[in-house]
Amino acid sequence: MGLLGKAQRYALAAIAAAFALDILVKRLFLARASDWNGRVLVPGLLDTHYAFNHGVSFSLFWQNSSFGDAVLALLLMGLVLALTVAAFRTARPLTAAGYGLIAGGALGNIVDRVQHGAVFDFLVVRLGSVPLFVCNSADILISLGVILLAVDILPVDRSP
Repeated sequence: MGLLGKAQRYALAAIAAAFALDILVKRLFLARASDWNGRVLVPGLLDTHYAFNHGVSFSLFWQNSSFGDAVLALLLMGLVLALTVAAFRTARPLTAAGYGLIAGGALGNIVDRVQHGAVFDFLVVRLGSVPLFVCNSADILISLGVILLAVDILPVDRSP
């Protein structure tokens, strides 16, 4: 670890933590499927509904063949690699952590594609009775990474 700078350590920690947390949460939800599927977590805001998404965000680029799944997984691995390179090239710890969360979450979804042929989604976000979208722990971690990147680029007065 002595060869890594502060930002690179943040990147590595974020990738590992996001990946491990996503795998753990998804395994837990799958193991408790009979008890947890269809549960209301926060009335009017969040509940569970198990689904397998054969596309990417919001079911875009839906795949219905093993060839399409493989091509999509390879493209996503290329994106993860690019994010990882960006995370290790920056000297900014917050930027590195943001890229790391995105890469680690994306890796978790790629593992789903390999294991299940689709991404396991289980959280339904609602606005009252209107379902907005279905997501999973990786999607939440990816969103947190994007928020970190946005916060890091906001102009801040750093004078004493």
